[in-house]
Amino acid sequence: MMLRALAALSLYAAVQGSIARYELYPYDSVADPKAVVVLGNARFTVLADGIIRMEYSDNGVWEDRPTLAVVNRKTEVPVFNQSVAGDTVVLTTKRARLTYTKGEGGFTTAKVLKVEPVGDSTFKTWTYGQTSATDAGNLRGTVRTLDEHVNGTVNCNRYLPDGHCTWGLVSRTGWALIEETGAPCLDADDWWTDSSGKLLRNTDTTDIYILAYSHDYMTALGDFTKIGGKIPIFPRSSHGVWFTRWFDFANVDIRKVVEEYEEHGMPMDVLTLDMNWHTKNDWTGYTFDGNLFPYPEDTMGYFHQKGLLVDANIHDAHGIGKWEDKYLDACAALGIDPNHPGGDLGIPFSAVNKTYIEVLEDIVMLPVEKAGMDFWWLDWQQSSFDGGAGQDPEHLRMNPTIWTAKIRVTDSKRRCVQNGYCTNKRGVAASRWGGLGQHRYQHGFSGDVLTLEWFNLAFQTYFTATAVNVGWGYWSHDIVGPGRNHEMYSRWIQLGCLSGIMRSHDRGLSAGEFCETWPYETTSCDTVKPYNVPLVWRDINRAALRMRTSMIPYTYTHTAKAHQTGVGLIRPMYYHFPEEADAYPISMDKDLGQDPSTRQYMFGESILAAPVTGPSGCASPFGVADEPCGLRSQQVWIPPGTWIEKDSGKAYTGPAMIEKKIANWEIPMYIKAGAIIPTIPLRTGNTLGRAADPYRVLEFTVYPGAATGNTAVYEDDGITFDYLNGKSAWINAMYTRNEQKMMFSVNTTGTFQGQPTSRTVILKIVNALPPAAVRVNGKAYGFNRWGGPGGWSFDAAAMEVVIEAVESSVGSVVTIEIDFTTGTGVDLTGYRGLVSRAVYAKRNLDETRVTPGSREVDPNGAPLLRLAAIGDALAYTAGTDLPTFISLAKSVPSLHSAATQEIAGLPGLIAAVCTFSLDTTPMTPDRSPTYPTGLKCDREKCCQTCTEDPHCNAWMHLAIENHCYPLRKAGPPLHGTPGIVFGTPKGFTREAYSLDLMQSA
Repeated sequence: MMLRALAALSLYAAVQGSIARYELYPYDSVADPKAVVVLGNARFTVLADGIIRMEYSDNGVWEDRPTLAVVNRKTEVPVFNQSVAGDTVVLTTKRARLTYTKGEGGFTTAKVLKVEPVGDSTFKTWTYGQTSATDAGNLRGTVRTLDEHVNGTVNCNRYLPDGHCTWGLVSRTGWALIEETGAPCLDADDWWTDSSGKLLRNTDTTDIYILAYSHDYMTALGDFTKIGGKIPIFPRSSHGVWFTRWFDFANVDIRKVVEEYEEHGMPMDVLTLDMNWHTKNDWTGYTFDGNLFPYPEDTMGYFHQKGLLVDANIHDAHGIGKWEDKYLDACAALGIDPNHPGGDLGIPFSAVNKTYIEVLEDIVMLPVEKAGMDFWWLDWQQSSFDGGAGQDPEHLRMNPTIWTAKIRVTDSKRRCVQNGYCTNKRGVAASRWGGLGQHRYQHGFSGDVLTLEWFNLAFQTYFTATAVNVGWGYWSHDIVGPGRNHEMYSRWIQLGCLSGIMRSHDRGLSAGEFCETWPYETTSCDTVKPYNVPLVWRDINRAALRMRTSMIPYTYTHTAKAHQTGVGLIRPMYYHFPEEADAYPISMDKDLGQDPSTRQYMFGESILAAPVTGPSGCASPFGVADEPCGLRSQQVWIPPGTWIEKDSGKAYTGPAMIEKKIANWEIPMYIKAGAIIPTIPLRTGNTLGRAADPYRVLEFTVYPGAATGNTAVYEDDGITFDYLNGKSAWINAMYTRNEQKMMFSVNTTGTFQGQPTSRTVILKIVNALPPAAVRVNGKAYGFNRWGGPGGWSFDAAAMEVVIEAVESSVGSVVTIEIDFTTGTGVDLTGYRGLVSRAVYAKRNLDETRVTPGSREVDPNGAPLLRLAAIGDALAYTAGTDLPTFISLAKSVPSLHSAATQEIAGLPGLIAAVCTFSLDTTPMTPDRSPTYPTGLKCDREKCCQTCTEDPHCNAWMHLAIENHCYPLRKAGPPLHGTPGIVFGTPKGFTREAYSLDLMQSA
């Protein structure tokens, strides 16, 4: 039996530690003496079951000051054994055994210091000299930015120190290291230099922390945040939808963007002003451009009235310019002659002069914040040596990226402590990654995406999930689309909606010299407004964005869990399935995001996300399709257990690798069987600022596959530090069910300022038949065709039973009892996909008026029309005629089969080939050929090869209203070559597209 160590083996001297003044909590950098063991010049501190600090000091004085990465060592002392035999000490926790033999020259050989597993073969012994850089099993972390970054790797051996590349805190080998030798330390005022600006460097000769957690990755991250500091619960609005664009917006222009979002029914929760907001004297600026914003507080007031948070871009590198509104005040506070400042532009930026920083924050920037600026987007693109930083060139842990983030996030608390200016407002910033410890200063801005190409989109899936390995789980990326590729733009939006932060941004390619000649060609401009696309793509974008904001209860709850446990919304697959080989990357250095092993991840505890990272492959060589025209084939790894595909309602059992064909409006998401997913409803006319709203209406969607289930939704005021004092609530939902009945209940514990006094609870049951009876708190609920309080309805588009309880006090328990309809022989699993694909197949064929049964009586009984229309029929008969509902439901599979066969026989799937010389078909400016007068396609002929005429050029044509539309398989050159096989236009006609939709439903 292990015993708790009662005392260190000897007394020791140390550089005095301190308690953090301005961090989220008053972290204590000095460990409990009971956790400390000393032997000679070596000191070991057992900070958690799997974390041991290993120090060696040549002079016997060890380092107790906090560092940027480790701020808290006063942890609860874990149970461990210690034994000493001569010059050897052995420390044993429940996870690891450390052995140290005192020798000459400190930790110099593997024989001197090692850490072995305790009863776990997945942890391979670590010996001194091994590093994360030499560990092939390290699962990687993250890097400073994606600026100028092509899809590559997060292998820190390939980065210079300025990349701030950080190895993961987890490894398949079972151990990982935090190397703090020479790291920047913080004094009692949370500052990193002495009064002369010299770095406070870690005085230990060697300072290493080992994290020995085998494959228990989530506990490793959780225990790291015990010493590295908690991940904050940043404002609820940040979990919604952001918009920004590098554009010279005036007050009226940016208001128009907000209005356009509202008019198109798209959510917006954070509005970001790029650098154009400030005066144009320099790249650095802290004063509103009065030409664009003559009354900033008025404009900010409009945004806040709409429920938006507002932040703005700043580049700190050039300091406080002579043109700034508060320049003279800053000079006076710093004792600088304003006519002879320290730099040509004004007062130079300093990262090592504490007075300068406080003047910048409290004299120059605070007035802008008082005018309505909620937080700052820190766009530090300059050197890690600027402003006196970079005094540790071998590692560059002393860099302005992490330091400016720390300053801005802790300003709120510092001002309260120093100046009595207390807003109680959570500190937050958007910045690049500056190294270990920046997890305390959320959230992430990954820089400018280098090029808008599929492989860069794909890389972001891997990059986003892998950063969680260092606690940086809230990267945001530039969500923007190439003007000629609506499909890529929509897929990037969908990825953003499944990321830690969803931020639309254009770095300048949507206007100016990047666009072709106006007004003849504007599609080369990048697209940053999600509604500035053809109608079909607009609907796809809107659906994704609305899904994002509707999931605020789910995403915000996971940020609260990140605060508690160190693991939040985004999780690599191996966190949940550490012993499944398919959960790990096949390669960590190539093709990242282009296969299931690096493309998919867990989006919280209950949702597997597998974003689409490649094209459907149906684009014509004459330009990008204005409508979806094909499906994307993509593999998905289904983990052990049962998972429900959100868009189809199909159930899959893993482990298994499946091949999916995904329509453009579909976002591959797989819900754990039995899960409850909390959401809020979004409706057109009420989409702005919804993320900030308290949960007055809360939806709970229950997925089939389990006899019991539960979830808890976290709620607080969304903006203040009150949550640190326990002012928050948990909304607890749970159910039990069998084939006959289901009992569902919701209750709330906890209170906070601004908590709703009443709430409407809506229960949705996936793949459920219409109920025989529904009772809410004992009161019978009847059928309501179109939904509403006090009744139930059937949503056939989602194949869900929907029960809307009447509004009730948040302090009361809501209990919903459902008696299921049984003995019908009907199972709705997968029906959602069958019906939705039929709806889209019909709409697609309607555009060319070739839908069977739409213009004449269909001898086959019009199965496609009936299947596309069956949803409303099911929704109506669910509560008015149950036998008819059952009959209709039973007909769905056969209708789907018949409709698929009928589409396969459409004439458009056999198109003619019109052969003529290229010389007779000059190209028009829009890259489409003009046709000789009187040319017509012969639909009865089908030719698959060119003639032997070397000048032949073959085109596929589909006769639509006597119009020949050019269609051609991608690959072969436009000029005909004898014997080249062009094949049929399958995949490039509406008929073929509709057939693919039906066959893969």
